[in-house]
Amino acid sequence: MRHAASEPPVDEGHPTETHAADGQELTPTARGRTVRPEPDCPVEVALTAVSGRWATLVPRELMGGPLGFSELRERLPELSAKVLSQRLRELCERGLLSVERRRGFPVRTCYTLTGRGRALRPLLIELYATGEALLATGPAAGASPRG
Repeated sequence: MRHAASEPPVDEGHPTETHAADGQELTPTARGRTVRPEPDCPVEVALTAVSGRWATLVPRELMGGPLGFSELRERLPELSAKVLSQRLRELCERGLLSVERRRGFPVRTCYTLTGRGRALRPLLIELYATGEALLATGPAAGASPRG
């Protein structure tokens, strides 16, 4: 026998289908309604694209147009050449950057955002805005300042 008080309301959807305050559905397609992280979930794809240290700053610098390795080093002086090389290689493997090697000595490289990389622009803008909003609410519980 079923009790009406113990059953969920009929109009209540799955938690992952909840609508945001602005009325926009949080997971408008079935790919986002997973019960665990899946490689083809749009949120996981976006997060993977920008995951890793410096993985947001390198594309940010390339949003203005192609840059060479030395130019990227000048714009991100805290980033070592070794780590920059690793990030560039990873971003190329993710399909976010293309690299052109120019003949000569020394060999010059030019990095350009692909269409996939340019698609990160609204995400980076929104991540920045969200970070600003979170910072305005104060530090997270148990958070320690990064140094």
